[in-house]
Formats: sequence, structure tokens, C-alpha cells
Amino acid sequence: MNASNVMSFPAGGSQSLPGRLAQVIKAGLLACLVWNPPALAAPSDAVLSVSVVDARGHAMEHAVVSLHSAELSKAATQAIAVMDQQNLQFAPSVVAVQAGTLVEFPNQDDVRHHVYSFSHPNAFELKLYHGQTGNYNRFDHPGVVVLGCNIHDGMLGYLRVVDTPLFATSDEAGRLTIGSAVRGVHQMQVWHPDMGMKIMRQDVTLVSGMNTVTVRVNETAAPMPDRKPVHSLQSLFRD
Repeated sequence: MNASNVMSFPAGGSQSLPGRLAQVIKAGLLACLVWNPPALAAPSDAVLSVSVVDARGHAMEHAVVSLHSAELSKAATQAIAVMDQQNLQFAPSVVAVQAGTLVEFPNQDDVRHHVYSFSHPNAFELKLYHGQTGNYNRFDHPGVVVLGCNIHDGMLGYLRVVDTPLFATSDEAGRLTIGSAVRGVHQMQVWHPDMGMKIMRQDVTLVSGMNTVTVRVNETAAPMPDRKPVHSLQSLFRD
């Protein structure tokens, strides 16, 4: 019996109403089986392994690689990341977060810090404090956020904010892995502190299983935003 016969009933036939309803229900079930094949499910079994090197082939730690699609994505409402301050340095010096993430900046040093960023539109300021601030800053806008301390000029940190959950930061060997990616074409973005505010972009095609890519960073650092002028009172806090 073909599909066109399933729904046809002879006009004025002797078939009972319950019998006709049974055939209609059966036809509906068959239609569901026909128009909902398993192939419609999105494949998500691709893994990207990346090695990031500089122009001389040396491994680059703290590089952030992310995979992007047409749909922008924000983190869950309660997503939290931490950038600590230890030994008069941001620790770690680079933190990658998904847009919408709350970031805490605890101060573990015995001196007070004054953390700030001029990076628009993610600019913020945490005035002189020590220990836990109890406050979290939400970073909703993708880009690079350059962090400094108004009291200790040697402190420099970075947030890399991305609009995708698919990202990772390279280790000392310049390596990172991004899992749970969908097969197909993605835009890969690469950023490292040596690149300043520049972001490399290129398309990559992922297949099932492991995909291996080596990224060579030839960019030179762009000028960093100017720091605030030091107030005469703040100079008293210098080391």
C-alpha cells in the first residue's frame, strides 16, 4: 500500500467511523516516521587540537583560540570566572570567558590594588581594596579587555571575551584542545597578548574525530591603551 492510499476513503462507503479513525491515526504515525529521520540531528563529534607558535616556531602560551558560528552565544546567568592578584601580578595573566560571564578579581596580596580597564565597551574600575571585593563584573561584549592597576604599573592582565562556548587557552607547550564541536565549517579566532588588540580569523572545516591545526602568529603587538595619569596621592602607594 503506498502513502496516497493510506488516507483515501471511498465516498459513501460502508466502513464504520471507528475504523476510519483508526486508519487516520495509523497514517499520522507513518507520516511522523517518514518526516523525522535521525539524520536531522546535528553531529557534534568533532575535536580540534591546536598548536600555536610564533614566527620562529616557538610555542606560545596564553593564546586563546575559539570557534564561532552564525549564532551568537552567551554564558549561563550564573557563570563565574576568577582572575586573582598575587605577588603584584594578575594570576593568571590571561583569562578567557564567554560573553555574559561574571568575573571576580580577589586581591591576595598584602597591599591594596586599584584595578581598572579602559577597553570599551567593557571598561570598569575597582577602587583601592584588599581581599575579596564581594563584587562581580559582568562582561557582555566580545573583545579584548586590557587590565591594569593604578598603583602598580607592572601589573598587566587580559580578558578575552568570546561569544561562543567553544574556546580554550594554550598551555606552556602552546597546545590546546576544543571538544564537542559540530562537524562543518567554523570561523576560528586566535588571539595572544603579543598581538595587542588584533584578532586572527580564518575558516576551518572540521570532520568527525580529531582535527589537528598549527597556527603561526606573525602579528606584532598593537599599542596598548594609555594608562591613567598617576595622581599625587596614588604615588604614595608605589613600591
